[in-house]
Amino acid sequence: MHLENFLNEHSFIKRSKNERHMCGCYRVVMQMKILLLQAFGNPHGTFYDKWIEKIWLLWPSCTLEHLATVTPANHEVTLVRSVNERIWKKMSVDSYDLIGISYFTATASRVYAIADHIRSEAVPVILGGYHASALPLEAKRHADAVVIGEAEHTWPRLLQDLEKKTLRPFYHQQKPLPADTLPCPTGTNRSYSPIGGIEATRGCVNHCEFCAISHSPMGQQLRLKPIRQIVEAVKSMPQQYFVFMDSSLSLVPGYAKKLFRELQECNKKFACFFNADVARDTELLDMASKAGCIACAIGLETVSQTAIDFLGKQSNRVSDYGTLVKSLHDYGIAVMSSLAFGFDQDTSDIFATTLEKLNEWDVDSTGANILTPLPGTALFTRLQQEERILTYDWDEYDLYHVVFEPMKMTTEELYHGTRWFARQFFSAPPP
Repeated sequence: MHLENFLNEHSFIKRSKNERHMCGCYRVVMQMKILLLQAFGNPHGTFYDKWIEKIWLLWPSCTLEHLATVTPANHEVTLVRSVNERIWKKMSVDSYDLIGISYFTATASRVYAIADHIRSEAVPVILGGYHASALPLEAKRHADAVVIGEAEHTWPRLLQDLEKKTLRPFYHQQKPLPADTLPCPTGTNRSYSPIGGIEATRGCVNHCEFCAISHSPMGQQLRLKPIRQIVEAVKSMPQQYFVFMDSSLSLVPGYAKKLFRELQECNKKFACFFNADVARDTELLDMASKAGCIACAIGLETVSQTAIDFLGKQSNRVSDYGTLVKSLHDYGIAVMSSLAFGFDQDTSDIFATTLEKLNEWDVDSTGANILTPLPGTALFTRLQQEERILTYDWDEYDLYHVVFEPMKMTTEELYHGTRWFARQFFSAPPP
């Protein structure tokens, strides 16, 4: 495929012609041609890995859209989502003045190789995202600058500094951005995706040991965007189906109810994330259903109450999970459970027990992950201190490989048990 045709299919917006002048080893311009990439995919993964990847690619992302929205209008911005080595080989970088890459831990090694190649072509590289924010010094070895945490305010300042030839090595937003200053773009993973995405709130008041969101800079600062702004953005979506990418829309029930009430005028269908205690508020469920909610993802985390107690997640009571699923079904809302295997309390029988319980509760779908100590989280710090980290090969930190020594089972039992559970759950005939 010709490069321009490829980029046109993956682009978000293009603004203005490019004007350049030379400065040192990099081209510094008053009007820049900027390429923003989001890394995804492992071409060397197993069939199982690639199957999981295809599932995740169905979820839209708004990360690059946020950056494009706050980029000054005199610059030309192109977005390429879900970039991997296969896509990268089709691209040329020497026509760009700046390339920014957002990435997760599992794609870090591949991103660094891509970034090193870009810089060898005398094009500056900016790195950001969860992994770069957790390990900025590591990221800086492969970048001209690193954005730590939220970028809506630091990104425009970075562009100004680049124009003035005063680019700094790190850009770190020190205070949480007020909700009414956060942009509200919509996003899709591909131009032809039938599913849109949007963020209504940012942050999470829970502080789960394993969660990269709550451990990220400002991650525990919950902010609620203006509801009218959200509704107008939803109306502007070309898609009839979309996903709220928030950590949980039920963290502030009053806000969620107002949002759901106003969303009814959009006449669209959506999925979102809820806390495990959402069924205690039937009014919220009724309003969510009337607003168009047809599915939700809930962090059940585990069917072991002992593990839940260790996590300190007070919204979760395993004895209530059956009632939770039934209540959501009563309002026409499908349930996808988010689970992790490998907690210190888990033994090798956790896989069969979990399968039995999910079938008993009639859970519609599930994401079965292996507990992964992502850099920056309390779990990563604790397992490091306990000398239980087995590898720092970031390629393995994809939630589907074992990178630490489990407490009450072997690494092989954890890996194969998780795969067994996934095969059994998704191959089971409907009730």
